[in-house]
Amino acid sequence: MAIPLIIDTDPGVDDAFAIALAARSPEVELVALTTVFGNVSLDLTTRNAQRLLAHLGRTDVPVVRGAEGPSGAADVHGVDGLGGRAHTLPDNDRALYEGDVVEFFREHVTADTVVAAIGPQTNIARALEAGVEFPRLIVMGGGLGLGNTTERAEFNFWADPAAARTVIRRGNPVVVPLNLTQRCIADPAFLDAVDPVLSGLTETYRVYLAGRSDYEGILVHDAVAVAEAIVPGTLTLKPHLLDVDDEGALVDGKHQVAVAEDTDWPALRTFMEQRLSV
Repeated sequence: MAIPLIIDTDPGVDDAFAIALAARSPEVELVALTTVFGNVSLDLTTRNAQRLLAHLGRTDVPVVRGAEGPSGAADVHGVDGLGGRAHTLPDNDRALYEGDVVEFFREHVTADTVVAAIGPQTNIARALEAGVEFPRLIVMGGGLGLGNTTERAEFNFWADPAAARTVIRRGNPVVVPLNLTQRCIADPAFLDAVDPVLSGLTETYRVYLAGRSDYEGILVHDAVAVAEAIVPGTLTLKPHLLDVDDEGALVDGKHQVAVAEDTDWPALRTFMEQRLSV
């Protein structure tokens, strides 16, 4: 039986790879995309989610507009969030879900549902504060003494550290931090092997990383987290006592959560290439 999966997302190039991975995996039933501000504005992340679903032939999947807030990664993902290439994706004529995102979670999260939160944690924190319980919550965010926005803050947690703190303290999440995802490099050979429409979105991201690191290609942070939702056990988890400081990075605390520490990247890379090829 397919696992019901909701992806809370701010597309974003690596979000696009994560969404495609889920949409093309029979192990999961993609219930919805809930959108949040982050890499770009909420208007753009919502439009990008709709267009990505259209490209993937999944206009059956609803898009739920979530929380607004300040965006801050256009230099990484392009002014439209998809490397300046959002216009190359088809329009999606399906209307947005009309209700509130918290009510959507309340109505659609069942005992079997997995939620993968791969953007700022604002929607998830609001739902938790409203009494929604997530049976399995996988979060891409944070870093153990490591950041990509400041020296110690990862972008998703930095964008709304109060929400990240709520999720750590109340959500019982599986946390997929930078310490792992920065070891999962989608190099040029990987990008040549997958859907050319997806790889065509990556140029701005590739230039950004090349100017600041030795990486050739992109980091598929969000797809690593979604892979764990599709095939539980893909990532090696270890319990940690954590909290979130004011910069949004994971630090020692008293809240026990599962942290993804390792994966068999060659095997995961092959899995991604197979699912993302056309």
